[in-house]
Amino acid sequence: MNERQRIAIVSGGLQFGGSTTFALQLASGFRKIDVSCAVFSFTIQNPFAEEFAAAGIPVYTSNESALIFEDRLANLYRQISTFNPTAIIANIGGEAFELLRYIPEGVARIGMIHDLAMKPQQTVRYYSEALDGVAVVNSHLVREVEMAASGVPCRFIPHGIPLPLNAIPRDPNPVDPLRLIFFGRLVEGKGTRLFPSIVSELHRRKIPFQWTIHGEGPEESFLRQRLAAEINAGEVTLSSQVHRDKLYSIIRQHDVFIMASEIEGGPLTLLEAMSAGLVPICNDIPSLALDVVAGENGFIIPKDPEKYAQCLAQLHQNRSLLERMSVAARKTITDNFTVEAMARRYSDFALSLRPNAKNVSWPERIRPRPILGSSVTVRLAHSLGVLRSARRLLKRVR
Repeated sequence: MNERQRIAIVSGGLQFGGSTTFALQLASGFRKIDVSCAVFSFTIQNPFAEEFAAAGIPVYTSNESALIFEDRLANLYRQISTFNPTAIIANIGGEAFELLRYIPEGVARIGMIHDLAMKPQQTVRYYSEALDGVAVVNSHLVREVEMAASGVPCRFIPHGIPLPLNAIPRDPNPVDPLRLIFFGRLVEGKGTRLFPSIVSELHRRKIPFQWTIHGEGPEESFLRQRLAAEINAGEVTLSSQVHRDKLYSIIRQHDVFIMASEIEGGPLTLLEAMSAGLVPICNDIPSLALDVVAGENGFIIPKDPEKYAQCLAQLHQNRSLLERMSVAARKTITDNFTVEAMARRYSDFALSLRPNAKNVSWPERIRPRPILGSSVTVRLAHSLGVLRSARRLLKRVR
């Protein structure tokens, strides 16, 4: 291992979703380039525990049901100080950014901004004094950070994904119906409400297709109801989440990846689909898609069902174009968006912030302070010892 760098990744929680997948893949990338890494979470859940263990990545969690925030903060601080990182990355959640306030001088403190839902201007403004740098996952977020704190170095660092060993890209599809896929959480913000309208446009244009909608979430019942006829006819298939090591084999059975989200930062699903040779059709919201998808490897369009159908009609009618774009999509990822490439970018950023991080003095204990931006009531609850004791007692009673 490279003893020069030890990087801690801290999250408010490791819930199922893109931010936890990102933490897993970034930590895996660090290991591949011989940088020590460990992951720390303010909650006990860890749906990717097996994947972290298989990759050899230590994960430290904290039981939010039994411990108040201040005690979890102190516990994670002690665990992190034992790990003694040269850099710490606040991946997601206000808790992770709060912890940066207690990290001693000499450790590079990096805040992650994944998307606009994180309220980047507010978050960076609150924690500017605890940030040595900010990493953003698409180029459009750089301005958001600069408007909040122009003195804090900000760098756009594109995502990377693991490429399976001996990965076989999708098979060519010269004549069969186009094979479409969406995979991810079935929540309204992912554009699921638009899917039935896209299907209607495909029917109107008489474009044959088979669409797999792969995932779980509250929008599943809506999709099953609105697409019942297509599901019965075999045009649409709704399938549940699978173990990540089986996902690539499912993705590569398709031709086109559909993205219609309302908010995205750096959608890993896009990179995963393109790595298998799927042609992406993405709406034009500010996201990593605008930095990855170009005319030769996919489509960037307004969020309009007719536009999706137009792109699909083009691919259906010109299968040579489909295959050329498929090859270009895969090459884009294999050349520029691997986990090793991503990890090197983060490693270089951390070194640029604290090039000589060593002999850092970690205080044995910290005194938790009121959370930045919290209400007067919350500040009192976090600052008065008697109220803390009462909150600890309530945790035990529950």
